[in-house]
Amino acid sequence: MVLLIVMAVLLIGGGAFAVFSLAHPPPLTRGAIVGEHWHASYKIYICGKRMQNYPTVEGEIHSHGDGFIHIHPSDASFAGDNANLGNFLQLYETTFTEQNGKRIMVFPTGTAIKDGDVCSNKKHYKWIFTNRGKTVKGDPAKFLPHNGDVLVMQFGPKGDTILPNPYSIKHPDVAPGSTEVPGATAPPDTNPIPSQLLVPTPTPTPTP
Repeated sequence: MVLLIVMAVLLIGGGAFAVFSLAHPPPLTRGAIVGEHWHASYKIYICGKRMQNYPTVEGEIHSHGDGFIHIHPSDASFAGDNANLGNFLQLYETTFTEQNGKRIMVFPTGTAIKDGDVCSNKKHYKWIFTNRGKTVKGDPAKFLPHNGDVLVMQFGPKGDTILPNPYSIKHPDVAPGSTEVPGATAPPDTNPIPSQLLVPTPTPTPTP
């Protein structure tokens, strides 16, 4: 009788755990794979100003000027560990990396902002990188955005004043991105992207 009771408890407990596991799956740690289509919002603040959204540019990890990273890899070169923030920014000729323990963002205009630089208030700052309000450690370029993520890259204080996007400054022929703050969900994709907004997709940077 005792054995039957023990077995019943184990069966009930195991079933309850299985139901809980299905209802609460563990968080994904991999990057997007071929066939998936994810959206993660992003904002970049520099010295009290918010950078204008990146414009619509062709790519497998790109944006539509809406403040969202659209991630839909069609081959392995942009999937898995390669579906990272670094390859998104590379599309816009920008890098955000960690070198010798210090973070640095380099823009297509040649401007670079690194940990320890100063803003106009003469105060020194470090880059802060968060996702859903939590600090992200390590090399930002290797970060794998997931569907529903909320990324903030911040150097100095936040602010509502719009900072022109360096990519748009260098490429005035490409329609600029919106100045609107991204919402909770991404708007529908533009499909197809108007030809006048397209630029070639650069070769992705392989993950070491």
